[in-house]
Amino acid sequence: MEAGGRMATTDIDARFTAMFERHYNEVLAYCVRRTNRAEADDVAAEVFAVAWRRSDEIEWETVRPWLYGIARGVLSNRWRSVKRRDRLTKKMASMAPASSDAADVVVVRRSHDTEVVGVLELLKPSDQEILRLAAWEELTAPEVAVVLGISTSAAEQRLHRAKRRFAAKMEHKLTHSDSFRAAGQGGGR
Repeated sequence: MEAGGRMATTDIDARFTAMFERHYNEVLAYCVRRTNRAEADDVAAEVFAVAWRRSDEIEWETVRPWLYGIARGVLSNRWRSVKRRDRLTKKMASMAPASSDAADVVVVRRSHDTEVVGVLELLKPSDQEILRLAAWEELTAPEVAVVLGISTSAAEQRLHRAKRRFAAKMEHKLTHSDSFRAAGQGGGR
């Protein structure tokens, strides 16, 4: 440590390098689940560039969710840019993925998982994101709070409500698809 309590540059470099090596693949996976692979590579690189510029702000105990928060911001900025460009050029009517290798398809392979993703997509974007953070990124409520920039209590409440809304939509889908199958097999009259 240098005088005044600041860490020496070589210490920061070493800690940053260790952080990069430990968390790069996790940040990349976070990005891949939200965009295509080429874009995810760019976003992950930008995340660590931002982290380097803000290295004096790093809370080393919560660095992974802090990095996810940066990734979320980078992705949001990119999405806003795309929306502005699309609105100006009117080349695209929506932001729906054009190919079958969308991020969700990469993550899930089985038909049940595809149904779960389908139900997830029926939820509002904020519910989708908090459920993805908890399930796909395996973050705790305090870590989700860091990513979203909210209190732990708010994260717990939002997560609980999102799970409840997801469960209700899933129950509705299962109930209706079971009724439909039973009717198709001669079970319903």
